[in-house]
Amino acid sequence: MIMKSALKIIGYIFVFIVGAVIIAALMVDANTFKPRIQAMAQEQGIALNMRGDLSWAFWPAIGVAVNEVSVASVDTPEEFIASVKKASFLVAFIPLLKGDFHIKHIIVDEAVIDLNVDEQGKGNWERLLKKKQPGAQEKPAAPNAANGEIPTISIEEISVHDSKLTYINLPSGQKFSLTNLNLDADDVNLAGEPFAVDFSSDTEISQTKGKSTPTTIKSKLHTNVAIAKGGESIAIDKGELSLDIKAANSASIKLEYSVALSDVKNNLNFKGHMSLNKFSLKQLLNAFGVAHKTANASALSEVSLEGNFAGDKKHLAFDAVSIHLDKTQLKGKLAINDFATQSITADLQGDAINVDDYLAPKADENAPVAAKTATGDEPLIPVETLRKLKADLKLGFQTFIFSDLTLEKVMLTINAKNGILQQQINASAFSGNIHQKAEIDSRGQAAHVNFEAVLQGIEVEPILKAKKLDKDLHLSGAIQANSRGQATGVTTNQIMDSLTADATLSGAKIRLAPLNVEQQFCKFIALVNRDEMSGEEAKTWNAYTELRELTGKLTIAKRVVTIDSLNAGVEKLLLSSTGNINLATGNYDFSLPLKLVRDANDTPKSITTSTNGCTVTSNYWAERSMSLLRCKGKYVEISPAQDCRPDKDMLNAVIKDFAEYKLKAKYGEKVDAKKEELKQKLEEKLGEGGAEKAKNALKNLFKKKEEKAEQ
Repeated sequence: MIMKSALKIIGYIFVFIVGAVIIAALMVDANTFKPRIQAMAQEQGIALNMRGDLSWAFWPAIGVAVNEVSVASVDTPEEFIASVKKASFLVAFIPLLKGDFHIKHIIVDEAVIDLNVDEQGKGNWERLLKKKQPGAQEKPAAPNAANGEIPTISIEEISVHDSKLTYINLPSGQKFSLTNLNLDADDVNLAGEPFAVDFSSDTEISQTKGKSTPTTIKSKLHTNVAIAKGGESIAIDKGELSLDIKAANSASIKLEYSVALSDVKNNLNFKGHMSLNKFSLKQLLNAFGVAHKTANASALSEVSLEGNFAGDKKHLAFDAVSIHLDKTQLKGKLAINDFATQSITADLQGDAINVDDYLAPKADENAPVAAKTATGDEPLIPVETLRKLKADLKLGFQTFIFSDLTLEKVMLTINAKNGILQQQINASAFSGNIHQKAEIDSRGQAAHVNFEAVLQGIEVEPILKAKKLDKDLHLSGAIQANSRGQATGVTTNQIMDSLTADATLSGAKIRLAPLNVEQQFCKFIALVNRDEMSGEEAKTWNAYTELRELTGKLTIAKRVVTIDSLNAGVEKLLLSSTGNINLATGNYDFSLPLKLVRDANDTPKSITTSTNGCTVTSNYWAERSMSLLRCKGKYVEISPAQDCRPDKDMLNAVIKDFAEYKLKAKYGEKVDAKKEELKQKLEEKLGEGGAEKAKNALKNLFKKKEEKAEQ
């Protein structure tokens, strides 16, 4: 009974004291404290200008309201760092007695914050920070004295309206300005109950140096937040962020997300889900001044991303990722394994993609590739990036189109570590298989590239059709090829100039059209000696050449592809070839030596090129290799029917040699004796060496006549 009476007395005394304080406060104008408050700020190095009224509130909430307040450094009091037109802070009185902070509201209207970094790299806010005295230590925040726990905090309303934040960095010329900044949050608490947060602002990014188009971003965010007591875990749900971007052009993106954070104070962990709604990546790039033109005007117009994510302070991983890129769908996972080393992994599998759609529009297709790049020496291998890159990537597609060629079941793997990148591609294409691998070593000043490729059973005809080269050239059949090469450099020209490679190829039943090599051989013989061949002009020939057991070897050096050897069988003819393709000029030049071989059906005086071919009645043409044809032209406009003609120099040599052969065959040793007799007579008339001088004079005479005829 006595205890109960004592408690009542204490309660009456407490209410009396509080009431007395409130009455005293109401009787004293709060503005009388402004000089003292400003003086206290002055002692801390802060120039506090309170131009408006200051008022206190004590019941039913304790708080303060201020108007027209600005903050500056005492060194430059006229340069405001922050100002507020109106602000108020109210705390509920009764819950405060129990150790709970029930904040009625925090309201800020028309706050303006101006931050800048001067030419010496110092921020204006640094002048407001009071330097610690040597040996001074910060006192830890006091927990609730009763049980060591953080007090319960709840806020009925937080609102920041019509505010502005500006940041200017004079050394870099960067300027960020946030205007129309608004923040609203209701029923904020640390009890794990969700509350809504809304934020919006207009951001302008510009440069103070030089001329540039400023970028403006209208941002709007809405989300539900739940913070557990003590702030150890935070759940963000139903998050929506929309950005309207405008610079050189306009673009919009919208992100939906949810995330849960745990062990926030110590070892932060998080996991969640995100969905980036469909947007135009091309418009977004254009908005930031990146004008990327694509061969397909609609490329990069529909992009979206969705997936789960998880991580901590050191890494971030995305799982169940779904990427929509125009007509392509990719699924898989990717991760940043270590933020410090930027180590990344990815495993994405796609359905179909046409890479050509995303490349720059094609230039003059009649110009060779090397010639297009020869005018500029553009960086090709980013060695600085490769030296830092740590990656393990896998990328697969069911269908992959590149350079008008369609590959299937494509698997690309890339492994990069310690400045060395290893890449490998396996694919099916044109009824065959492709295996390619390369290594780029960027540890030195210039990159060293080594590569090799294997083609197995690749059909040639669909390749020519895809490249639109089948109008004047028809080639069918399957080939096998192996190549190996290397290059050194960083730029396009350095790589092309240093590129060396060799390749071998083989094939069976390769058909070439519209050139008939056997027909050209027979025509050549008919030109030399029509008497021995009759009716060849009226003969009907197939409009193609079928090559059997094709083999060849090629090398590349100094932008020239050299055909070291190319051998094939054409009926009873053995065809070979040597020549080159000049990548810089776009020209090609091949010679096509032919050799007619006998078989069991031939007689000593009669050889047939094939069952339906021509018949040769002179042994002169048997087992003799002759470069009868020469093909010259532009390799991007290759046309065998127009480019391949009888070799004029070889024709003249064969005509002369064949004439001598016929004379010898008819007159035998008499021809040599007659020639010796004529030579002696010339020597007698012209003196010693006269026969040789006459021979040279005749050569020069015929040469001049030929040159005149050609003009």
